[in-house]
Amino acid sequence: MFASLFSQLFARDNGQWNDIDPKVRQWFREQKSPKTGGYCCNESDGTYAEEEIRDGHYWTRFEESNGNWIPVPDEVVIRDPNRNGAPVAWWFFESGILQIRCYAPGGGV
Repeated sequence: MFASLFSQLFARDNGQWNDIDPKVRQWFREQKSPKTGGYCCNESDGTYAEEEIRDGHYWTRFEESNGNWIPVPDEVVIRDPNRNGAPVAWWFFESGILQIRCYAPGGGV
């Protein structure tokens, strides 16, 4: 719980979602982690991501992964339709290691 509260206090809003439709903004705010049941946070904490599927599992990379592909834990993949369309990763650092809190695959889920 502390980590969730801490991450909400330091939300990253770099303006990438300024022009999104209000319905998509609401979709961001309603997303919950399949692993914990807690909110993924909101649109300012999500980041555009690239994705690949390898052996039936998602892999992603985004700016904060420094170009490295990282495996997405199956238990954090949101299975509901992605109203944003493009893949989104909600991430955080724990003990200096990049972790994925939630992952919304791109369209076609």
